[in-house]
Order: sequence, then structure tokens, then C-alpha cells
Amino acid sequence: MSIPPKSGFWRRHADKVGIGGSIFAALCCLGFPALLSLLAAIGLGFLINDAILLPLLAIFLVITLGGLYAGMRHHRQPWALGLGLLSALVLFAFLFINTAIAYVGLVGLIVAGGLNIYLARQRKG
Repeated sequence: MSIPPKSGFWRRHADKVGIGGSIFAALCCLGFPALLSLLAAIGLGFLINDAILLPLLAIFLVITLGGLYAGMRHHRQPWALGLGLLSALVLFAFLFINTAIAYVGLVGLIVAGGLNIYLARQRKG
């Protein structure tokens, strides 16, 4: 059995997978009509349940933060991780309290992922 290389899939893409999953779970929790309709149409309406979505969101937020942390170790800039952590806290804290603030948290996660990619490319180039 060999040890996986340091540049494996999860090491390079955990932040992106986590952000995508977080967006999916958060939009379901927020009742985004297009996504809820699509899930119901393809027979996945059972996913539209907060008892399933909240743990799923928490898992994806942890994956996101792990990916941003790995990115920070690569490019040695804390900004993407800091923004991602703040955005994850805002999203999770305000998910059922204030929809507008929860959307701000989602946008913050997307920006943190983009910033992480930008900083990693700056480090390479």
C-alpha cells in the first residue's frame, strides 16, 4: 500500500468541494425555490429536511475550512481562511434568523474560495 501524494485530489480541491456542498445545503435550508423544485422533480425531495441539511451543511463547512487551511499552508496568507471562517460562522449563525445575512455568509464563502485560488496562483507564478 502506498502513501497518497501530497498533491492529491482532496488537498487541492477540498475548499471547492466544500464551498459547493455548503452552497447546496444552505440554499436548501433557505428555501431557494429553483433548487427545491429541481430536487423534488428528480425524486430527491427527502433531502428537503432540516434534520438532514444542517449536519450536511456543518460537514461541508468543515471541509471548506480544511481546504482553506491547506491553501493557507501553501500560499502562507491567512486572508482566505479568515474570510472563510467568518463567513462560515455568519452563515451557520444566521441561517434561520436573517436570510439576507445568511446570503452574505454564502457570498463570503465564494469570495474566500476565489481568494484562495488567487493566492495559490500568485505563489506559483
